[in-house]
Amino acid sequence: MDQARRLRAKTETPPTTIAFASGKGGVGKTNVCVNTAIGLVELGKRVLIVDLDIGMANVHILLNASRSRTMMDSVKARIPLAASVQKGVHGVDILHGGSGLDELVQFSHADMQFFMRELEVLTEYDYVLFDMGAGATDTSLQFIEGCDEMFLILTPEPTSLMDGYAYTKLVHRQSPDLPLGVIVNRAQSGEEALQCFERMEVACEQFLKKSIRFLGYLPDDATVRRAVIAQVPFYHLDRKSDISWRLERILTTLTGTPPKPRHFMERLMGNLKRQWNRV
Repeated sequence: MDQARRLRAKTETPPTTIAFASGKGGVGKTNVCVNTAIGLVELGKRVLIVDLDIGMANVHILLNASRSRTMMDSVKARIPLAASVQKGVHGVDILHGGSGLDELVQFSHADMQFFMRELEVLTEYDYVLFDMGAGATDTSLQFIEGCDEMFLILTPEPTSLMDGYAYTKLVHRQSPDLPLGVIVNRAQSGEEALQCFERMEVACEQFLKKSIRFLGYLPDDATVRRAVIAQVPFYHLDRKSDISWRLERILTTLTGTPPKPRHFMERLMGNLKRQWNRV
């Protein structure tokens, strides 16, 4: 992806590109990616999600949007990539990779020239978030290598940690200097989230000699289930929920914009709802 790096260098204010990844499916990666995008839009940023989760592409489902033309469709028909972007879905633009994206490494010279030229559409945004599929392929590793940072989504389960480390090891072999941030999803508490991160941190430092950073955690919150059923991002469904508050803290780490302080009643209601959901 050296061409992608040169492409970013051509713009005065290149977009921040982030790959959202996980070692296994079912950890809520796409949900985290989508709501991060929504939060960035709320901060006035122009955001594009590129859905590269080939096997389980569901960004459009979470946002209640129809499936549109894909990147592969554009390349095969020589249609401008911008024409395949779904505009303004909850304020976010979406670009679908397509089921044949793994054929990228087999593109003809003409295909690749067209594809790289059309990728200039990414420079129109402040943030481009890539929702990667679980597990690594040659194509997904090329996209990750071209990004500014990878966000690894973990849950406290041992299988998530094991698969997350294995995924990180593969990425590190190809891109040892790529910054890596960790978001712990579905944590029961901040303490559990930190313990999860610290286990990953120790493994990365001991075996890969790689430093990683803790971006924050998202709690196991019933708001997420209600949002998925309603096909509405949880950040829009309930801005006062505990998970929305935690997302804002992650956005602060990402952008430097401090979250709005919660007043006493908001904190109290959040605590009561969390306790109610555990009963």
